[in-house]
Amino acid sequence: MFRNGELIHEERIETDVEKIWDVYQQQILPDIRDYVDRKTAGRQDELPDLQPFFNKLEITVETSEPNERLNSREDLLSSLDGLHEDMYFVGTDYFKNYGYEKCGEITDAPGLILPRIRKVNGRGAYIKAAVFAQQSDQPEIKAEKAVITRLVDYDDLDVRLMGLYFENGKVIASVRVEGVPDELVSSYAALMDRGILSVGSEIDDVDAVEFCTESGKYRAVVSPATAPEKNMDIRDVKIAENELMGYEEYMDIIAQLKRVEGLKVYRTARSYKGRSIYAVEFRPDRRGYVSRTKRITEYPTELITSRHHANEVSSTNSAFMLIKALLTNDKYRELTEHMNLAVVPMENVDGAAIHYELQKENPHWKFHVARFNAIGKEFYYEHFKVHTIHTEAVSLRRLFMRLLPDVIVDDHGVPSHEWEQQFSGYTSPSFKGFWLPRSLLYGYFFHIAGDEYRSSLDLCHKMEDVIADAFLADEEITRENLMWARQFEKYAHGWMPKLFPASYYKNMITYWIPHVYDPTHRYPSVRYPWILSVDYVSEVADETAQGKYLYSCARAHLVHDLAVVDMLMKAGKVYDNCEELVDGSAAVKHVRKRPVIAQ
Repeated sequence: MFRNGELIHEERIETDVEKIWDVYQQQILPDIRDYVDRKTAGRQDELPDLQPFFNKLEITVETSEPNERLNSREDLLSSLDGLHEDMYFVGTDYFKNYGYEKCGEITDAPGLILPRIRKVNGRGAYIKAAVFAQQSDQPEIKAEKAVITRLVDYDDLDVRLMGLYFENGKVIASVRVEGVPDELVSSYAALMDRGILSVGSEIDDVDAVEFCTESGKYRAVVSPATAPEKNMDIRDVKIAENELMGYEEYMDIIAQLKRVEGLKVYRTARSYKGRSIYAVEFRPDRRGYVSRTKRITEYPTELITSRHHANEVSSTNSAFMLIKALLTNDKYRELTEHMNLAVVPMENVDGAAIHYELQKENPHWKFHVARFNAIGKEFYYEHFKVHTIHTEAVSLRRLFMRLLPDVIVDDHGVPSHEWEQQFSGYTSPSFKGFWLPRSLLYGYFFHIAGDEYRSSLDLCHKMEDVIADAFLADEEITRENLMWARQFEKYAHGWMPKLFPASYYKNMITYWIPHVYDPTHRYPSVRYPWILSVDYVSEVADETAQGKYLYSCARAHLVHDLAVVDMLMKAGKVYDNCEELVDGSAAVKHVRKRPVIAQ
């Protein structure tokens, strides 16, 4: 305060959000650190293997702060949305640094850090934190008088398929098992034989499994699950195209799709919390056994994955819209005579369950807490690990090895409004380039640099063309793309082009991410470039999108997904055929060369 130009009083008055933030930083995070210190005492050199440290850290916040939608695009005026982002990301960064400090490795799966923030008019600064412990550090069965834990370490276990053979008209799978006591193998086979184990209903085209150890053989009859009757028309499947879907809504549609002719719906994995991840595969109208090996050899294969980051919501809607479009449009009647296609409508099922509950209170926040899995892990780092507690990651690896796809399209999303974190330098420290949306939809191609896989890069460029042309032919998408681009140019790219890059091609932004071949890389196109020709990630501005805008985002995904399907259906294929007859023995080879040739 000044009087006659003279300072007479100076005092800084904290806002309620600042008071809440100080409590979080100065009390809650140090307290939870002390808890983790005590829990891991004497074992801190192995911290990464001791994760998660807790099941959930729940922070409840109530205060009266701005939280309103603006009459401009999807924009918000909400310090609470920003506070939610700060609490989550600063919390996860806190534990990454904790691991690095204690043992030289980041710990990026500490447990779920879950802010629950509500605007309450007239409320001051209220914050409460509660930590929920894991019931156990490892899987176990608790009986009345005993606790049964894992008897064998994964590293000591060796299970492999040795072969298939016929016996009395039945197909028997011979499986070699090492590193497991015979008593356990015998019990496992007995449970499977009685139909108690779910794995027994998930094995196709085999009548029995014979487990072979050094000292014995144990046989189990496969009990195929009762296939649902194919008595539902895809037109009758209730797909809410403009409604945000949670896990339960997704499972309801999956149950309906199991009854639709022409689709094979199967579980690919269970998540960390035990929820089911499904693939929907288009199957040819054939009787009897359909050889996957022959189909992969004859036709190109595409895998479309959706909702890896669960707050990027529209790809689940678009996945179901795509399935419906392909089954109802006569243009795609012969789809399976030209290509193989599988769709995963929801990969991060635990994140989707978290997100769905949070958006009920605040339906337009970004909610990056649901970006990762149930204990805070970005599980794409785990995709090709054989043993991982982040079991949702297993889905992609299993599908990749099963399908050997030529093309993967990974449908993602970004915020639909400003990504601000007021206590972290205003923009998100780890995602500065995503401060503002730049387009309704843009994309990334991950490819191998150099000449060895030049033909795969040529296919990527052709795919860029067909997607861009499909968008140019759509007036609504073109209008939206240009509107977002003008804003991005004015406030971001025009000022700081290195931080906010934008390379336009036919009104569409595409980023090219070159890599050197690496057999240990997490991206399949870098790890297996001789198999996967195209690895494309699409991004729409859809985080927690709702209503008509959600439908607009889903339709953008749908348009580019259909464009890629069209390209693959018309693609040319080159085969390497060879016949040899030497000393009375014959050898015949029929190999499809990769990549396909886009027309």
